[in-house]
Amino acid sequence: MNKFTLLCATTALVMPAMAAAQSTGSQEVEDDTIVVTGSRLSSGVGGVVVPDVPKTRSILNQDIISRQSEGQSILQTINLIPGVNYTNSDPYGSSGGNLRIRGFPGNRIALLWDGLPLNDTGNYAIFGNQQMDPEVIDQVSVNLGTTDVDSPTPSAAGGVVSYRSMLPTDQFGIELKGSVGSFDYFRTFAMINTGEFGPLGTRAWISASDQDYEKFRGPGSLHKRQYNGRVYQAIGSNGDFVSIAAHWNRNRNNSYNSGTAFDYAANHDFDNIPNCVRDTPTPGVADNEGSGSATNNSQPASCTNYYNLRINPSDTGNIRGSMRFTLADGLVLTADPGYQSTLANGGGTTTLSETDSRLRGANVAAGVDLNGDGDFRDSVRVYNPNNTRTNRYTFLTSLIWEMNQQNRFRLAYTYDRGEHRQTGEFGRVWDNGDPISVWGGRTNELARIVAADGKVLQNRDRYSVAQLQQVSGEYFGHFLDDKLTVTVGIRAPFFKRELNQYCYTTISSGNPLCTSEPIAAARIVAPGTPRPVGGFPANAVFAPFERTVKYNPILPSAGISYEFGRASVYASYGKNFSSPSTDNLYRSVDIDVAPEKTDSFEAGLRYRSSTLQGQLAAYWVNYSNRIVTAQDLDPTSPTYSQTLDRNVGNARAYGLDGQVSWRPIRELSLYGYASYINSKLKDDILGTATATALPTSPCPAGTPVGQTCTIVSVNTAGAEFVETPKFSFGGRAQGNLGPVSVGAQFKWVSKRYSTDDNGYSYSRRTPTAANTVPILDELGRTPAYTTVDLDAQIDFGKLGFKLDRTRLRLSVINVFDKFYFGNISTQSNNVAATRFAVGAPRTIQATLAVGF
Repeated sequence: MNKFTLLCATTALVMPAMAAAQSTGSQEVEDDTIVVTGSRLSSGVGGVVVPDVPKTRSILNQDIISRQSEGQSILQTINLIPGVNYTNSDPYGSSGGNLRIRGFPGNRIALLWDGLPLNDTGNYAIFGNQQMDPEVIDQVSVNLGTTDVDSPTPSAAGGVVSYRSMLPTDQFGIELKGSVGSFDYFRTFAMINTGEFGPLGTRAWISASDQDYEKFRGPGSLHKRQYNGRVYQAIGSNGDFVSIAAHWNRNRNNSYNSGTAFDYAANHDFDNIPNCVRDTPTPGVADNEGSGSATNNSQPASCTNYYNLRINPSDTGNIRGSMRFTLADGLVLTADPGYQSTLANGGGTTTLSETDSRLRGANVAAGVDLNGDGDFRDSVRVYNPNNTRTNRYTFLTSLIWEMNQQNRFRLAYTYDRGEHRQTGEFGRVWDNGDPISVWGGRTNELARIVAADGKVLQNRDRYSVAQLQQVSGEYFGHFLDDKLTVTVGIRAPFFKRELNQYCYTTISSGNPLCTSEPIAAARIVAPGTPRPVGGFPANAVFAPFERTVKYNPILPSAGISYEFGRASVYASYGKNFSSPSTDNLYRSVDIDVAPEKTDSFEAGLRYRSSTLQGQLAAYWVNYSNRIVTAQDLDPTSPTYSQTLDRNVGNARAYGLDGQVSWRPIRELSLYGYASYINSKLKDDILGTATATALPTSPCPAGTPVGQTCTIVSVNTAGAEFVETPKFSFGGRAQGNLGPVSVGAQFKWVSKRYSTDDNGYSYSRRTPTAANTVPILDELGRTPAYTTVDLDAQIDFGKLGFKLDRTRLRLSVINVFDKFYFGNISTQSNNVAATRFAVGAPRTIQATLAVGF
């Protein structure tokens, strides 16, 4: 097989322009060796691979994926890579978590599966609990801070995480697993490999899993069921093939309640409550299910924290195609079509007055009797989820031409269309507070709440289309006896969002008002209307609207690497962008939010051998048009007093990421990694105010009374990125003695800021016992923490057991039971109001696997 054939079969792992390489371009596998360029790359050391590409990339394969806890999200596994910080919301991964890479949040990082983009088409969110079972993931790779030239996403300023599913094996095989663990954990997994069958040597596998456990704090459980499969057909002997894969995932989860530092100081197990107190319907009496205090569990208002109303159901599935065809000598075509389906919501509850104008609608009726007591006097508890239904169609294709052994070119095209239907049908609840349907009134007529005029009551109603068409290309050259590699690429995305808001938008809050009630013409404002003298009416609303926005940046990239012996040096540059999300655009009706853009520079040194692999990278990122959510304080603005999204300034970050994996003897592997980041926001978040005659006037002295002035709304200039540790480091050691292997890993994470102003406002208060936030430091930073995990395994196959893939495995997460804050729901400047999710406590898990 010639050098070009190997390259084309593994394009995406190597070339910044090869996003299809995440699936089709990386299919060529011989034995367990990964082919990355024209030469073979070893399978790494201890499951960690440092590929020789002109950018900072790390790969983890099954050697290390399989040592993590059973059923765990693959995003938790990449927490072992420098520059990555993933804070898991529970020990087994079904509650999701929060991802950051070099300070960039998850919605600025592209997540790909066999080349298929997984970020939400509306807000680019990443859902860690919806990822593929780890047993059928071949490998996961992370581009730290840079993207591939043809990354099929309009939001990838912060890098790319991509994983690929396993190829079917040549031989027939079965694997069965059963796992038990802390918090009543129980999981089963089964996989069948067909081996080659039929006259063409077709191969396939199919797998299924079921996972169920209780939350580690508070009432409720998490249930996940998943099915996966893949069929693979080789065509000839030159690496051509056709493959189709399918996936279905069903989650039914009770959510954790993130508390403030005050909540956790009073109770480390702070969470939702187990019972919902209802106000018994009484004819002629004004029953009020919002009465009392939400913090008093004996009063109806506390039902807002009832665990079965705080849920996160989701149904997700996809079909993924991959194919590779040799068109002529030196000319290869790859294609990756895909379809994805999502139905999900985040639960929620509120109370409705039976005389609410939305319930009366266009009818003259006095109201709707929601609790059946024969009157319209009551305020009744209801379920109010925001349902999102997405159909997504993706097609990636590449044409790769080898002009000669030193010069290769690639032209790629991407089409990605997400049709995003978002509704908020209110739902009735049973007497105990449980929702009649987890989807509210979307399809269940018993759960549905109907207004007096027959219209379905809902709190959101909009339809959006996110469509990306992208053309990209790259030159890839080898010089100086293949020691020097040069890449030059360009990406031209043509991205548009079609917005259809079917509800009114309340000007004062930016929230939708979905109603069929008659709205006085004086209240209705056309989007874009200049603010009149005296302002809009207090109850003014924007009319329903249609809007299309387009973003067409040109994004160049380049890379260079030079090998000398087993070592190499490299440098790269990439311009990336992240377009505004759907919520940005619906909320900011009168603001044209520009895309965030980054210029990323990095340089690094690598060493690679069969026993030692290491990488040290330095990077610098300039970040422009940063988007933040802030209140508009300009009284002359059409969006005065609204909380909306806008571009407020620039930022920069630089740092170091390093890793080394070493096998000093065959029985022992060692791995260590560390990261440092220095980040800085360059601008304050500004607003305007009106001068008064009072000494406390917000404007500078001498500003005439009644004149507007610019003020600092949030002191962010000079602040560091929130939720981003300045330092982190960790490592793993694994010993293998015959059939027994034992591993240990740890990670230390430094303090993290919880507010955009880095505690500026908090640190300038006059301290009292009441306004001093516990647990956090004087700048509102979370404490540093260390987690330690252990795993051990006995391989009975090595003891001569006939079922040679039979293993017994034990794992312990957070061995020392460290209490620490994981996810941070950051604030602009209010440390006391910041909410936190707690990291998982000590968790023990045992697994028996039987197979051949």
